Amino acid sequence: MYHPRLKGEFYEAGKHYAEILYKNGFRFPVVSKEKLEYGKECDPILLQFYPEIVEEINGFAEGCHSTYEEVSSFILSIGVFQPAGQCSIFAAFNGNEVIVGRNYDMLFDLKKYTEATLVTFKGKNRYIGHSDCFIGKVDGINEHGLFVGITSVPHDGIKLGLNFYFGVRYILENCKSVEEGIEVLKRFPSSVSNNYLLADPTGSMAVVEVTSDNYNVRLPVNDYIHCTNHHQGQPLTKQWNWSKSIDRYETLEKSLENNVKNMTHTLAQSIMSETKGHVCLHLKEHNFGTLFSVVASLNDLSISRAEGQPNKAKYIQDNRLQDVIRKVKIGK
Repeated sequence: MYHPRLKGEFYEAGKHYAEILYKNGFRFPVVSKEKLEYGKECDPILLQFYPEIVEEINGFAEGCHSTYEEVSSFILSIGVFQPAGQCSIFAAFNGNEVIVGRNYDMLFDLKKYTEATLVTFKGKNRYIGHSDCFIGKVDGINEHGLFVGITSVPHDGIKLGLNFYFGVRYILENCKSVEEGIEVLKRFPSSVSNNYLLADPTGSMAVVEVTSDNYNVRLPVNDYIHCTNHHQGQPLTKQWNWSKSIDRYETLEKSLENNVKNMTHTLAQSIMSETKGHVCLHLKEHNFGTLFSVVASLNDLSISRAEGQPNKAKYIQDNRLQDVIRKVKIGK
């Protein structure tokens, strides 16, 4: 897993990171004609929704000797033409603090591309964000203690719009609370279906079930909420339940119902490391499973991460966000 630090202006940060990757052997992959055409159609939507990130893509393209069209089309098409990551997420309020747990499940071959990035862009919220794609994010926690993470949900057809990478980024960089994040998702022009789990230090939490033409806000019961890879009430065929979405959801439900008031960092790590109910996922036949796991307290911004399957990999503390906020407060 890479641990980059991006700071300053969007264009310069994108260019600098791409230059580092290029120097270390990264070459941008070939993008199919179909995806290039799709990206071209979606580009005006991206420019209207978040023009700063267009600057970052331009910088990244220059830094890795590619083109804007190739980089933007590559990112915009992820999850549209093929299934994206699966994943399990929960948030729990124990009466004193909000604890979140998040496992990111994807093809094992992509583990070498995963990133845990400290982002401090000028004029935006500072945050730690995780991804397997250099510009977009699949989850993160910002300086206000706002967490957002996504799980993928089956969708039919190809729709124009933006995928989760841009939704998560926008919320982390611009929102302070669950309520603000929900308002963003109400107007987010999504091209795919996802669950967005949001939580903040006040104990507010929600899952926003997003499709290309609708959304539904699901609120917690008994101070906890969770999601896997289906929308509540959505029938899942055997074909769509290959990643054990229902098993993982039910396992989390039992663990949270029994332990919400006693939730701690250590207990959350144990829940995310559970293998019998597939929360820590390992599907050898699909070369697919948990690539990394994150557990955090939203009240003190303590973040720990297992870089690999959490039943085997040790959770290590990531203090970068706490450190940068501390330095700002003391004027360094």
